[in-house]
Amino acid sequence: MKIKLLLIAAVVLSVCLQSNAAISVDKTMSQEYLQNNGYSKQIYDTVNVSRARALGEEFYSSEEVKLKKSKAPVRWWHKFHAYLDPAIDDYSFYHHDNNPEPRATDL
Repeated sequence: MKIKLLLIAAVVLSVCLQSNAAISVDKTMSQEYLQNNGYSKQIYDTVNVSRARALGEEFYSSEEVKLKKSKAPVRWWHKFHAYLDPAIDDYSFYHHDNNPEPRATDL
């Protein structure tokens, strides 16, 4: 009986111990941490855009920078394709003005 109580006390004590596996929030949002845990580059960009919006800063993903640096016909084709296919990302979700009045661009 004493051995059983001793084992139960040892298990309860080990469960109550601190794990010391703390990791900072900055490390969980780094590209290295996200890639090592199986997340894609798109998730990394989404995390950085969300963090930049919370801090009131602008952040442009790598695809968005690549599109901005491309020639005018490529940009026009991308806008036209995004207009026809709503599944295409036109990068307007994170870069919009929070104006409560409706505009023609809201349609």
